[in-house]
Amino acid sequence: MSAIANVTRRGGVYHFRRAVPEALRRQMRRRELMVSLRTRESCSAKLGAAQLYVASETLFAKIRSTPMLNDDQLARLVQDFYRTILDRENLARLNQGYLDDESRIKRRDYYANVAERARSDLGSNRLDAGRVVTEAMLHKQGMTVAELDRVERAQAQQAVLRAGIDLAEALTARYNGDFNYEPKDKLLRQELKAADAASPPQKDLVEVTGPAPKPALGEPLSKVGETFREAQVLTKAWDAQTALQARATYRLFIEVCGDKPLAEYTRADAGKFREQIERLPSDYGKAAAYKSMTVAQILAVFGAASPDTRGGVISQTTVKRHFSALSALWAAKVPSEEVANNIFSGFRFANAKKAREQRDMWTTAELKALFASPVWTGCRSYARRSAPGDEIIKDAKFWLPLVAVFTGMRQEEICQLHVSDIRRESGIDYIDINEAPPRKLKNANAMRRVPIHSKLVELGLLDYVVSMKAANSERLFPELEPGGADGRLGHGYTKWFTRYRRDVDLYREKLDFHSFRHTATTLLSQAGVENALIDQLTGHATPGETARYNKGATLDQLKKGIEAIDLNFDIGLLCRGNGAARPAT
Repeated sequence: MSAIANVTRRGGVYHFRRAVPEALRRQMRRRELMVSLRTRESCSAKLGAAQLYVASETLFAKIRSTPMLNDDQLARLVQDFYRTILDRENLARLNQGYLDDESRIKRRDYYANVAERARSDLGSNRLDAGRVVTEAMLHKQGMTVAELDRVERAQAQQAVLRAGIDLAEALTARYNGDFNYEPKDKLLRQELKAADAASPPQKDLVEVTGPAPKPALGEPLSKVGETFREAQVLTKAWDAQTALQARATYRLFIEVCGDKPLAEYTRADAGKFREQIERLPSDYGKAAAYKSMTVAQILAVFGAASPDTRGGVISQTTVKRHFSALSALWAAKVPSEEVANNIFSGFRFANAKKAREQRDMWTTAELKALFASPVWTGCRSYARRSAPGDEIIKDAKFWLPLVAVFTGMRQEEICQLHVSDIRRESGIDYIDINEAPPRKLKNANAMRRVPIHSKLVELGLLDYVVSMKAANSERLFPELEPGGADGRLGHGYTKWFTRYRRDVDLYREKLDFHSFRHTATTLLSQAGVENALIDQLTGHATPGETARYNKGATLDQLKKGIEAIDLNFDIGLLCRGNGAARPAT
């Protein structure tokens, strides 16, 4: 195996493996390429690896020659943002009828304030104020924030803020009765002028002869769905991940029922869609064997397979998610009479599993085995974390599971921590979980203070914080890079943690990183900590009347609560994470 370049072996099967050049890792959002060669024969593996090496060279060359964000893309981004919002606002005006003076003035003043805030943000270089809109418009242009470096992200956010000033002033003018507002921003004016020049000339009415054309039923689902998804992201009704899932849903529905105006679909189409997707294999969207197949072909192949060898079908939770995405679109079109009714409402689905049944907690034996594995007791090197050795590297891979099990924090809450979020008050060190940009939290309850468990102090977490502060690092784990549809910092780590658990024989279904949160909550409950205090520590809403009048526990009470987490073994003796280990650079 060692004689074959770029080939490794897993479970007896050869895999092609090649490191991604460091300069391309940001664009590709990965450090290496790993593809199964689907063979146990060395000769076949050698031939397959050579072919993939040539293919990877072609891929790298293509990416090197592709700029991330050029001037034309930037111009299209701001023009698209400007026109999308104006068109959507005007459509709402046309549908709502008469607007009294009081309402008109309120809206005018609101948009005037928006323009002033945008101008202030731009002048103060608070570019994060345009982050959400920028992310949505980048997705519409086929890009993600993760593909851009810091300067490119700032450039895009700055352009959106500039366009946002003109947009707010245009809306202010409209509520003053002026629909002829011309934008002042140079970039926006140039792109709008170019777009107008490219539009076909309109015929004069006197040139039109013959009978009036039959009224159109509207644009097809492929176009209406895209516009709706973008609006959902812009209004923060959906996050980027939900919008991407909705895109896949709309494409799947179009494949089954055709691409037609919404009004042409019937309840029978909704039933047909459900009947077909409920028979799809659970891995239809991931398995390479199904990649180029239609739904009908997938169903034929899956149906012909032996029941003993084929996997299961997609879950009712997934089917329900597909229907939810379609139902949201149809429900939005009923008030404007673009559709007569919501053809996706009223369908019933099998009950989804309860939250406590979705994932298992880590057992004491599994935790002991995990923290006795190479990341915490000594690995071969930075690149070979699952191989035993003498190196202990205190980075995100080392700290994330430890922080999770001793705090109950969500993965992304830990990943996005800044050095400044580790604070001290009245002699108690704690983690301040807040939503100051660029941080994002799941909901309002997620904002909280979590005292640092004494075991984390013993393992050197506070020393690590000091070292990152000395290195002038803003974030506690600067090596984490945004990835996925929502630019989550934990995106790459999640994949690594799955691979690592497989490498050290600790992988099983329903056990993952989020299971640490279940573990912490269960340990707190078993120690007799009150539910209201557990909710405050973990960022959950406490139900019932008590929550209305409870103003929250003191930091001292929270500290006593968090110290109740006991793993039932001495992690300090097991895990050599104190003192000598260096932070990742």
